[in-house]
Amino acid sequence: MTEGMILSRNLALILVGASGICWASSGAAAQDFFNHSTKNVMELTNIRMLGAGFLMLAILFLQGNLKFSMARMNRKPKLWLYLLIYGIVGIVMVQFTYFKAVSIGGVAATTVILSATPAMVVIWDSLKNKKMPSRIETAAVILAILGVFLLVTGGDISKIVVPLSCVFWSLTSGASFAFSMIFGKVLFAEKINPAFMTTFGMLIGGLITLLMTDNFELTPFFEREVILNVAWIVIFGTAIAFFIFNAGLKYLTPEESALTELTEPVAAVVISYFAFGATFDLIEYFGMILVLMAVVSPIVMKKF
Repeated sequence: MTEGMILSRNLALILVGASGICWASSGAAAQDFFNHSTKNVMELTNIRMLGAGFLMLAILFLQGNLKFSMARMNRKPKLWLYLLIYGIVGIVMVQFTYFKAVSIGGVAATTVILSATPAMVVIWDSLKNKKMPSRIETAAVILAILGVFLLVTGGDISKIVVPLSCVFWSLTSGASFAFSMIFGKVLFAEKINPAFMTTFGMLIGGLITLLMTDNFELTPFFEREVILNVAWIVIFGTAIAFFIFNAGLKYLTPEESALTELTEPVAAVVISYFAFGATFDLIEYFGMILVLMAVVSPIVMKKF
């Protein structure tokens, strides 16, 4: 591996890790938004994608990359279908289900449950290649399941600490995110510019959710109590987060990307503690540790 390749991989790790912090902060901003606004999850998802999509489209145009990428897509029309699939599942589903989970159970619980995503990637890889997962991968899956169980029950199956609906939407978001990592590599193999892919994924998702929203009103998103939350979600939690994530994913495997996303649950717990006064019992912290171990263990063991 050349020095340039090592530098690219190290930078990719930093970018993907930073995207996790951006997503965690957007979850906290969304939680505060729902505390001060009557707008629903679908409407916030729509504003997030359209706002970020048009912002990124302007940047893409100013960089001069728009015309080149469009020409490449038009030479292979099926790529537009791939981009549509990515926009619906890898963008719309990820964001809508994430915000839905946050609105129910809060950003800390949601992002920690999302840490089970690498286990989903392992299961998918086993099914796709028709092989049993290795002992390391199996151990990681068991750790993830046990960790999520402790987090949502507090160790007592009769007491659900996190609402089951939050668990459902969090795991659905995790599955969608796993898809975006796996399918994103398919698009990269076609040499599609990551910024172009993210931009049009956002615009496609924004138009779809706009069609699904009744009596849409823009004014409430500019009210004093929520405008900073909305701006943060659009700029840092969406445009920048997805751009740097896809830029890093280009040089990493889906499993490695999931590992560096470890920054998201950690950041979410810290932000929730300071911003919302969220507290967790010792058994719940232990559950978080098990989930994080599930993320780390496969990559660490492979290194040795």
